[in-house]
Amino acid sequence: MKKFIFALLALILCSMTAQAAQPVRIARLPIIFLGSVPDSETCTALETKIQRAIHIPLNGTLKLADYLPPNDSAQALNDIWNQNKKNRLAEAIKPLANQLAADIVVCPVLIDYNQREMSLFCDETIIDTYVRAELIVFDRRTDILTDKKASRMYHDVYTMSGTASYLAKECFDKIIAESKLRELIRAIR
Repeated sequence: MKKFIFALLALILCSMTAQAAQPVRIARLPIIFLGSVPDSETCTALETKIQRAIHIPLNGTLKLADYLPPNDSAQALNDIWNQNKKNRLAEAIKPLANQLAADIVVCPVLIDYNQREMSLFCDETIIDTYVRAELIVFDRRTDILTDKKASRMYHDVYTMSGTASYLAKECFDKIIAESKLRELIRAIR
């Protein structure tokens, strides 16, 4: 009888470690630009913010997550989106997760990115900027969809903290924090 209980416990432990060994599949889409496309330096900075938010330290050793290729994920989203363009982007994320068999889908969107500069007669430059961003995160394991938006605007004398590039980075910091993306990724065990 003791051998039977020991064998049963060993079987349960083996099945638990087999389930834990299954890596989480993460699909991170490239940033979707619905308005103007920023310069390459700003695009790189925004992509880096998202990449750092979903980074798992020592993932190469621990194998906690599999990152799906962003271009393949973008193509799959495009196919889903073309079937029904009347839907909001957030409504296409759940079918995308099912199609890719992704546990977590991260979709950053830069909705608006505008900056105009006007020179005044007194040698001052006025800038008028407006930036709006969105981050859609879907966790298929819990069926929770998080859709966070942020916007920033500036209209005053030219300053670096009033540029569209600076405001876009602020928006991305805000939507990453509000969506609790880092916490979701850190909770992967």
